[in-house]
Amino acid sequence: MPNWANSDRRNRLPSDWDARRKKRFRIDDFRCTWENVYDERCTGPAEECDHHIPNDDHSIENLRSMCSFHHGQKSGKEGADARAANWRRNNSKFRRAEKHPGEL
Repeated sequence: MPNWANSDRRNRLPSDWDARRKKRFRIDDFRCTWENVYDERCTGPAEECDHHIPNDDHSIENLRSMCSFHHGQKSGKEGADARAANWRRNNSKFRRAEKHPGEL
């Protein structure tokens, strides 16, 4: 995974991560838990374990099984949201406090 190259996320996983991941897969019947707007569950096999609420809470309740496609969609959206928030935060630093003379 290219995105893991600059991340310390793998180092923050608990030592029993593999066992937790397998337990979550068993609970979710080895199926992806993603649901569309009509509450229809994905029929794909679970290939990845995702943190439902993004943080370092590795409890079984905060984990969910997902197929690679839906996990990629979720992670991509989170990344895009973070980039947009960062852009808004940085963009506001360079705004003029006073109006331009042509706008007065």
